[in-house]
Amino acid sequence: MGKIGLKLIVLGILVFLLIGLGVIKWRNGTHNGWLTIEEKFYPINESTAQGVKTGREIDVSGHRCSITFSNETTYEVDCDRYLDYRVGEKVKITVEEGELIKIKRK
Repeated sequence: MGKIGLKLIVLGILVFLLIGLGVIKWRNGTHNGWLTIEEKFYPINESTAQGVKTGREIDVSGHRCSITFSNETTYEVDCDRYLDYRVGEKVKITVEEGELIKIKRK
C-alpha cells in the first residue's frame, strides 16, 4: 500500500464523517423550517393560556405565551418578544433540544 492507498483510506474516513454529521444535523433539524402560525395562546392566569383563534385553553408554566405551528407543535415563547407575529403568518423557526430558539419572517 503506497501513498495513494493511504490517501484513499483518509478520504473514505472523511466522507464517512461528513455523511455522519449530515445525518445528525438532519435528525436534529426536523422542526426547523418554514411553518405557518396556527394559534397563539396568551396567559389568563398563572398556569393556563387561552387561544386567540379557537379559545382553547392549555397549561403553561408561569405567565408564558405559546404558539402552535402548522406541524402541530406548540412551543412556549416570551410574550413581549413575539407579540407582533400573527396567526396565519408564514415564519421560519429554529428549534434546539425541544426549545424554540428563534422565529424569523420571510
